[in-house]
Amino acid sequence: MTKQKISSKVVRARSLAIYELDQFIDYIHIVDPKLNIDQAIVLAAFALHDLPQLFQINPELLNRLKEIAQEIRKKGSECDRLTLVNGVRSSGDVNQT
Repeated sequence: MTKQKISSKVVRARSLAIYELDQFIDYIHIVDPKLNIDQAIVLAAFALHDLPQLFQINPELLNRLKEIAQEIRKKGSECDRLTLVNGVRSSGDVNQT
């Protein structure tokens, strides 16, 4: 098996996803402080697993996801979390925390 070189854009995107997942786990821990960190991580995994179903039953949430995807495509390689926070998120209903 040969190793493929991962682009810096993919590395940055993964880092962003990991950061946001960590923030979500912290939020879960706030919602239920009695959870151990490993339990909060497992709960986050369950939430991620159920996320597609949540989008399907909530058209507003699905439309928001599509809007953000369109904005990301429009911004291309310059799109990062700061761009999203200052652009997409601030123009929509998503709260900035």
